[in-house]
Amino acid sequence: MPCWRIFVGLYHNLFNLKFAVISAVFNGALVMAVNGKHGLRVLLMAGLAQAVSSFFSTGVTARLVQHFSPLESVPGSYLLGSCLPAALTLLLSLGAHFLNHTPELLASCLPATAVSFVTSFGTNFITRRGYLRPPNYPN
Repeated sequence: MPCWRIFVGLYHNLFNLKFAVISAVFNGALVMAVNGKHGLRVLLMAGLAQAVSSFFSTGVTARLVQHFSPLESVPGSYLLGSCLPAALTLLLSLGAHFLNHTPELLASCLPATAVSFVTSFGTNFITRRGYLRPPNYPN
């Protein structure tokens, strides 16, 4: 099997580009708006950093949700498809804030985790209805 096929297969199993782009644009713009009073340089740097972070984390967590959305058990699909991505978000956020020596470690991580839980629920809802599915989604 050629290397590019392996790469494409991994990509389709680990990442959702559509959700990643939506998240990057929305969260990057939100952070830019929040930091607008600190000048153009800070606004752009903060927005870009958030957009890149949101792109990668949402791309992975959205695809993780989509592995659970085909489950026949609706409660199981939503429970696993929301709790596991939220747990992954918590771990990634804890790691990033720990490395940055953020003073309020848990307080900085919990809002992102709560948002991840809610948006994972929404991603599951959208996917179960047939929208924004990856090419290798089971029919």
